[in-house]
Amino acid sequence: MDIKYAETKQLNVHHLYKMSENDLAKECLSRYQGQKQLFWSEGILFLFEQVSPIMGDEIAADYIKGNEHWHEAYYAELPKYKEYIELEEGDFKGAKVRIINASTYSPHNEFSKWVKTIKK
Repeated sequence: MDIKYAETKQLNVHHLYKMSENDLAKECLSRYQGQKQLFWSEGILFLFEQVSPIMGDEIAADYIKGNEHWHEAYYAELPKYKEYIELEEGDFKGAKVRIINASTYSPHNEFSKWVKTIKK
């Protein structure tokens, strides 16, 4: 068997939203009930929704070429990594959202660096 690793060459972000750390955790819990995790890299906490390659021939062809598409990306500034966020108020009081340290994955690092440059 031959296993090939093909890293993302280009990341296309279609919609970008900045919010607070707590609002980002709430967004994660309300949108993705089964996925209770956020990603962290380079001082940026984030959550994203990929465009599926089955969305059309052009997206599928892009994906094969190494061009990834994120339909939506949500982020907050979080200078230091921590393992989770625990919400202290509202409907999700007491809920914990795991944070994955994605700083060893190049596309996530590049995304975080890019976000810092746009000052949105």
